[in-house]
Amino acid sequence: MKRRRFIKTLSAGAAGFGILKYPRGAHAGWGDTPADNQDAMLPKSRTAKSILEVFMYGGVSAFDSFYCVPEWGTGNGSFLNAYRSESEARFQSCGFGNASELTEPFAEDANGTIVHLGPWAHPLRQRSDITDRMRILTTRHDQLAHEGANPLALSGNRLGSPRLAGLGASIQRHWLEQPQGLRATPYAYVLYPGVEFATDNVGAASAVGLHPGNARPLSLTVSAGSQITQLLSRNGVGNNRAAFDSAMSHYENTYRQQFRAGGKGSPTRSQSRSNFEFSNYARRNSDAIQGVLDPSFFQSIAGSECGTNATDMPAMQLRLATSLLTRSTDAARYVQVIDAGITPNPNAGHDTHDGHVDYASRNVVHTLQELADRINTPGENDPDKIDLDETMIVLTTEFGRTPDRQGTTGLNHWPQAYVSVLIGGPVTSAERGIYGHITEDQGLAQQWATPAEFRMTCMLAMGIYPFSQETFAVGDVLGGVANEFEAATRIREQYLGVML
Repeated sequence: MKRRRFIKTLSAGAAGFGILKYPRGAHAGWGDTPADNQDAMLPKSRTAKSILEVFMYGGVSAFDSFYCVPEWGTGNGSFLNAYRSESEARFQSCGFGNASELTEPFAEDANGTIVHLGPWAHPLRQRSDITDRMRILTTRHDQLAHEGANPLALSGNRLGSPRLAGLGASIQRHWLEQPQGLRATPYAYVLYPGVEFATDNVGAASAVGLHPGNARPLSLTVSAGSQITQLLSRNGVGNNRAAFDSAMSHYENTYRQQFRAGGKGSPTRSQSRSNFEFSNYARRNSDAIQGVLDPSFFQSIAGSECGTNATDMPAMQLRLATSLLTRSTDAARYVQVIDAGITPNPNAGHDTHDGHVDYASRNVVHTLQELADRINTPGENDPDKIDLDETMIVLTTEFGRTPDRQGTTGLNHWPQAYVSVLIGGPVTSAERGIYGHITEDQGLAQQWATPAEFRMTCMLAMGIYPFSQETFAVGDVLGGVANEFEAATRIREQYLGVML
């Protein structure tokens, strides 16, 4: 890098809250695309304004949800047929339809096999406006246990990597560092359910990795016992709020002066100082955050599915998520719901080592129904519901479940083949379909996207450049790509399906 360009980059990066605001030098802000790679990205008119991600914690089977081939396993009792009779009985008793309606053709995979949507995708099957904008990506990795699979699926990086950060961190940082992007209300949120989690590293969704601290999404537990609204009211300082704020601003200014050489000029950059300044800024403006988190969002909702009544955690989380994304002011750009179902399996959410049909028919179906109910139908135009032209829906999980039975009623972990689903945003009827394929003989993905590539796909769908020292590199993209232009083009064409 030439000396003049190096100095210019340093000067640009000194402004704002991020220590590495312009780490690539050629960007106008973090996550902006270098001029010579613009043609590899989506046109701005095709990008999603926001993303709602539903991460179905515990591992959902692809073979009875979004990648169902009804004739597979008829001779040896695997795939859908591992529990076909139980599934048919449950499908009918829950009122979803008769046995002949158990599955519905969707599209051909890369191997020319007609793939169906399975019984537990039933709520989305009732909405052709949703399935007409659905793209299913066959996905694969090598982490068998939750503790390794969750961080990899949530971030695209392996446990222990310094780059391990949830998608929310990249989205929060990108929009915060845009011109006039500074605001106290977050751009990104992670909503956890009010259940006791096992030590499965699901908190990786909130990780920031190498991003500055102000990139952390606001992480909330959505439950009746949440104290977030009381904390935001700052009752602890009471009538002394103005004096407390004045004192903190004094300490912030004193701290800043320590970074001015000889007490002159602009302060040098410091990540710890930037983090402190932003946290103090957000604290002073806690009223703004309180304004988007009304206490009513933390009140219990009663729900039921297939004859079971329970506190409806998916409804509570998706109610808040939809409100955050559809606000007329301070709208979120990204909300991730960590979904455990309406009646979580005792193993962990959707982790059906036993009772697979019983739990999947309630938990998967109920979450998808709650999601569908919050998406505008054609011509509805309800401003308080999700518009698929503006918001891309993402359905993810840490791995799938085995094609064969585990024990008498369950399925084991299966990272060798599962799916990730994109709905809306840049995905139109032209991009509808399936990327990759799974084999019948062993149930293995033979053409697939990695978790890293899927996270890059989501970034690119929002117009955020996925390559940086904090996120991903060319080597994280399959297909023998030689540079960032080729890598971004592959992600757009193969995974989003958008050909320009």
